[in-house]
Amino acid sequence: MATTDRPRADAPHNHGIGLVCLDAAGTLFHLRAPLGALYAEHALAHGLAPATALADRLERRFHQRFSEMPSPAYRPGDREFNDRVDRDWWRLLVERVFAGLGPMDFEAFFAEIYTLFADAAVWQLYPEVSPTLAALRRAGLKLAIVSNFDSRLFPVCEGLGLLPAVDAVVIAAEAGAAKPDAAMFHAALRHFDARPDQAVHVGDSWSEDTLGASGAGLRAVHLQREEHRLAADLTPEVPVITDLSALPDLLSRQR
Repeated sequence: MATTDRPRADAPHNHGIGLVCLDAAGTLFHLRAPLGALYAEHALAHGLAPATALADRLERRFHQRFSEMPSPAYRPGDREFNDRVDRDWWRLLVERVFAGLGPMDFEAFFAEIYTLFADAAVWQLYPEVSPTLAALRRAGLKLAIVSNFDSRLFPVCEGLGLLPAVDAVVIAAEAGAAKPDAAMFHAALRHFDARPDQAVHVGDSWSEDTLGASGAGLRAVHLQREEHRLAADLTPEVPVITDLSALPDLLSRQR
């Protein structure tokens, strides 16, 4: 688990919220260009033949194949092994995305694209993120990024200026489990010596973030950005926000 230079937080001394956990991609930041366009650009450079609407096709195939992938099979306590699992998981996913599309130098393409997504330059913060994190800090809350993103999250967060804004970054490879597994959320709680009822988790995935956090005993806030409308019915007890700017006021009423 990575932390900033801030001291370790003591557990809150009341029954209110003292810790805010936040998902990463789709919650704090997003790609500057569509994923399909990035895949197409680099695949063409590595020998894939041009095709009509290739970027759109790759975008659709990615989301379909991503939803079909099993959770990574981590080994608790073995970070080196888990980092290899993450890379192998992504290689398999990308291989399935490009299956049947024609010959190309896949190994060179994958090595390049895997490195690309560790570069903060391909990502950008949502506009309300920095002021919202600052407001949460002024309210005395501890902040943690809790994400299924692999180890590439650290250079991304550093480049986007997120590391000084939070107290900890927790990734699945370090926790030995991925959201919605409760072990992922409990790893963050242990760092702060906090109980589940003293923490809230905010994220854009209904299954991984909202249901996962609720199942682990944390309070949950569902982030439903306009470009990612939720198809499933929402649980009335779960607050829903359309961007993070609503979070400080919402939490002030719950503390």
